[in-house]
Amino acid sequence: MKYLYWVGAVAVIALGVFFSMNFQIQEKSIPKIKFSQVDIPEKLGKGVYERLRMEIKNAPVVMLGVTPNQIEDLELWRGFMEANQEQGSKYDVIVVDPQLPFVELFASNMRLDVQNEMDRFVEGIKNAQAQGLRVAAIVPYIYSSQLVKKGPALRLKEEHGIDVTSFSVMKFPVTREQEEGFLPLCELDAGRDLAGTGHLGCMVREIARKTYRKKFEENKYSGMMEQSGGKDYIILLNRNASPR
Repeated sequence: MKYLYWVGAVAVIALGVFFSMNFQIQEKSIPKIKFSQVDIPEKLGKGVYERLRMEIKNAPVVMLGVTPNQIEDLELWRGFMEANQEQGSKYDVIVVDPQLPFVELFASNMRLDVQNEMDRFVEGIKNAQAQGLRVAAIVPYIYSSQLVKKGPALRLKEEHGIDVTSFSVMKFPVTREQEEGFLPLCELDAGRDLAGTGHLGCMVREIARKTYRKKFEENKYSGMMEQSGGKDYIILLNRNASPR
């Protein structure tokens, strides 16, 4: 009997270790802007600034992530920039990724692929800081999120010691059925998550689940913002095609 007891105990412990290693629990995000619906994306962008006015003033370097080919994400950041005009808070240097469409919405100082020109980007940030200038980079969300392993935002912090604040605008599923194929995938197996976006995908899924019972108004934009790390924020933004 004692033998069977110990065999059972070992089995329970082994299963516990297995599940803890393969089904890691995501860190919980902190709500910053509750689910809301607006007529134009700029309203949500202005809301981001108003909600985090002090945090933004204390963020001399920001990465503003967007979903490529989604003009509403850039319109959100246009609203943010228009609201952020206070001396010592507005951004003096605007860097845009040249591969993003619609970046003509911004009067940028520099076009730069921060992923492939990291050394040049770091040099530009340091030169700007030496002159007391604040820097904002508009990039794809896989570059801005600090949940992406080996992504530019994380590299700026860990390899170059630059204190960066990240905001990533992303689309989100609105039903459980949409989750399975929604990008980025929620994949925590390092051997399968080759792009390093699995944790980000899981975080988006967890935040999005808060909206599944919401009523979506036709032709409005629905969105919300949550803090996913110390200086890392996720903004979910969809255009509502039709009522549900």
